[in-house]
Amino acid sequence: MTRSTFFLTPLLLLFASILHGVLSFTNEPPGRDPISIDKVRAAERAVSLTSDNFDELTKGKLVFIKFFSPHCPHCKEMGNAWNELADYYQQPDNNKNEDILIGSIDCTNSPAGKALCARFKIMGLPTILYGDANFGGVYLEEYRGDKTFADFQQFASKELVPKCNAGNLDACAADERVEIEYIAMGYRELEAKIKQVEQKEKETKVFYADEFGKLQDKYNEHLAEKTSYVTRVKDDVRMIKEVIALKG
Repeated sequence: MTRSTFFLTPLLLLFASILHGVLSFTNEPPGRDPISIDKVRAAERAVSLTSDNFDELTKGKLVFIKFFSPHCPHCKEMGNAWNELADYYQQPDNNKNEDILIGSIDCTNSPAGKALCARFKIMGLPTILYGDANFGGVYLEEYRGDKTFADFQQFASKELVPKCNAGNLDACAADERVEIEYIAMGYRELEAKIKQVEQKEKETKVFYADEFGKLQDKYNEHLAEKTSYVTRVKDDVRMIKEVIALKG
């Protein structure tokens, strides 16, 4: 072996190793190789949500959230429309109160993305949830409409509005607020509320017992008046009949 061959052999082995690694990526099924997946993830313009930041970023927000996978064909088909929607609501004129969030969750991103998809029991991709994100997203519902920008934007303008729930009492009517407030209370507040309601019940019973007593007294008074009047009428009728008999 010559001196030059001795030095070239390790270099050739290193080159072969690198080439094998590159080919192993590019020989993956289309869209599933790491380079393609990274490109898809990087192209997302919606807010990236994970189990680490979900509660913080969505608190007090009305949200439209896409659960996706970078190598899911249907997810890719709606990708541009979703990015348009994200761009639309990032414009101050379209989100004046900054209360609307367009988000994306990569269910293949382990562990933070996978954990969040498991939390919401996502079974198929893409899945889109929308609504009020208070209380960790318990009010979120599934979007089942078409997946174009126009459809997304029209739906969002109609549905992403404040609605009455325990996390948004300001949107509740007076009768709704009473019931909802109970849900928003902690255990101690609920126990105190029970005592308050039970005390009110006792006071109500005492009040109506007193009122019933007054009504009973009034009834007895009127009954005595009626009895006296009927007695007088009967006496008058008897007297009139006696006079008629005497005149006959």
